[in-house]
Amino acid sequence: MATTKSKATVKTAKAAPKKQSKKTAAIQPSFFTFKFTYQTAYWLILCALVLALGIWVIDLNVKVQKIYDQIDMNNTIQYMQPYKK
Repeated sequence: MATTKSKATVKTAKAAPKKQSKKTAAIQPSFFTFKFTYQTAYWLILCALVLALGIWVIDLNVKVQKIYDQIDMNNTIQYMQPYKK
């Protein structure tokens, strides 16, 4: 009965990760700097549309209120007139 030798498992050491040199951060512009981009144009157009829609709704509301005021005025004049038999 011959015994066979099994190969010993060889553990390989993991390679150490490469060290990265520290890089200086890119200079960022100040928060308050203004640069006109396509996104700026989109926001300006959207803002103008929202404001125009708001003004249009307010104008419609004023017109409807004037109609209601005229109806109320006609009703009060009608009830204030003496009733003729």
